[in-house]
Amino acid sequence: AGDGGIFTFGDAEFFGSMGDKKLNAPVINMEPLASGRGYWLVAGDGGIFTFGLAEFYGSMGDKKLNQPVFDMTSTDSDHGYWLVARDGGIFSFGDADAKFFGSAVNETPKPTKIIGMDSTPGALGYWIADANGKVYDYGNAQDLGDRYGAANPAPMIGFASVPGLKA
Repeated sequence: AGDGGIFTFGDAEFFGSMGDKKLNAPVINMEPLASGRGYWLVAGDGGIFTFGLAEFYGSMGDKKLNQPVFDMTSTDSDHGYWLVARDGGIFSFGDADAKFFGSAVNETPKPTKIIGMDSTPGALGYWIADANGKVYDYGNAQDLGDRYGAANPAPMIGFASVPGLKA
């Protein structure tokens, strides 16, 4: 939830939440560990909160941002992660896997309201998607097409890649 509350269902484990803490900005997304033994929460100001076995590698919580952070994705090793801001800015933290491959800030067409990102297997690249359906690819992320320029497209609200078809 925006207040940092976590709700678990089925066999998902609860490792903690920020629901009882005062936050500088609402929580906007979470990223689970590949092992399922923890997760990160990311706030709009770029703050990172760790639970379970998830480790803290840095954040943008104490920095001035041009646009709020909107999403995050982790490396395959779970020893690093990337944050993406609404304007396409990328912030990388952690081990050598979390390399900076570029950002959409100065791309043409200019992104409008970034709605998500995902990484490739091996963390050798990532995709960033905006509300107009444009998908920007970096590192070894292949250009697999997008909806940009389609006649009367509804705004995109989320983005995820399909495991096994990522690279």
